[in-house]
Amino acid sequence: MPPRTDNDRGAPTVRIRRERLRELRHGLGLTQSQVARALGCSRSAVSTLETKGRAPSPKRLNDLSIFYGVPISELVHEEEAVTLRSLRRRAGVLMREAAEALGVGTSTYCDVETRRQRLPKRWIPILSERFGVTSDDLHRLPDERSPKKEGGGAPE
Repeated sequence: MPPRTDNDRGAPTVRIRRERLRELRHGLGLTQSQVARALGCSRSAVSTLETKGRAPSPKRLNDLSIFYGVPISELVHEEEAVTLRSLRRRAGVLMREAAEALGVGTSTYCDVETRRQRLPKRWIPILSERFGVTSDDLHRLPDERSPKKEGGGAPE
C-alpha cells in the first residue's frame, strides 16, 4: 500500500511530533496562547498540533522550527525514507527555488535530488539553511547513486 499523501501531487504525509512540541513549549514556560501569538495563529491551532499531531503547512512547520530553534527533522515523524526530495518538500521549497539558491540550473539540481549525481559538499550549508535542517541531516542522506534509466527522459 502506498504511503498516505496530503495532496494530489503525492507528497508524503508529515506527522508532527506533538509530544516534542509540548516539551519545547513547556521548556520555555509558554502557554499555547503565547505561542499562537508569536506564530500568528489561533490557540486552537497550537492545541491541535500538540494533541492531534496533524501536519501543519510547510510555512507553519518552518515557523515552528525557527520559533523553537530546532531543525524541522526534530519536529516531525519520519514516515518515509529521508531524501533530499523529502527534505525539500517538507520545507515547502520548489525544485526551481532550490536550484536558484544554489546558483545552478533546475536540471542540475534535479540530477542530484534523483541521485544521478552526488550531493556536492559545497551545497550542504546552503541547503541546510534553505530547508531548515542541520548539515548532519544532509550528510546522513543516502550517498549511492541510482542507476541510469535507459532511454533518458525526465524522472518520474
